[in-house]
Amino acid sequence: MNTKELILEEALKQFSKKGYDGTSMSDIAAPLGISKAALYKHFASKQQIFDRIIVESEEKYKDFFEKLSVHLGNGKNVELNKKDVDVYTGISAEGLSENVLTFVRFSMTDEYSKQVRQMMTISQFQSKELGEMYTKRYVDAMLGYDEKLFEQLIQNGAIKKGDPKVLAAMFYAPVIMYMGIWDREPNRAKECEKAIKNHVEQFFQMTRSTG
Repeated sequence: MNTKELILEEALKQFSKKGYDGTSMSDIAAPLGISKAALYKHFASKQQIFDRIIVESEEKYKDFFEKLSVHLGNGKNVELNKKDVDVYTGISAEGLSENVLTFVRFSMTDEYSKQVRQMMTISQFQSKELGEMYTKRYVDAMLGYDEKLFEQLIQNGAIKKGDPKVLAAMFYAPVIMYMGIWDREPNRAKECEKAIKNHVEQFFQMTRSTG
């Protein structure tokens, strides 16, 4: 790793523990054994470091989501991937739950992904701007994507008629709830995995069109 990469790695570690406001440039420089002056040679400000982490995390998530046969939203925008409609139309309950669990396991066990989520969770309470960023990334984009997906699935008869917005919330909210439990109590990981699997498969059975 070069110096710039080491700075980003240490900054993410500090942000995930203290949030954006609670972390100083000195907090980032000290563990690396460099001065603040040396830090400023690579990044003009703490904000620039934070912004770079956000950009890199979005790129990492994009790469990961491309490997899934069904997307869960990309955390950035709500542009529907048309292939998802075709895949979801023919997917099984077990196939869907495995896709969701693949996403959950990545989010919960990949150290980088976990630190980014923790950074955003803490930082959302430290400023209006960061709070809005958290909502847009972890709520609006995910729900918006699922809403568009369910709307298309209703239109093509793959699932029963209903309010796509309500269906998106019903699908997504329990997953996030169990991820929160997993975050706070890692010893309950297996329990949360099972609960998510049961939720997704039950949701599938409840919404799947039989016509």
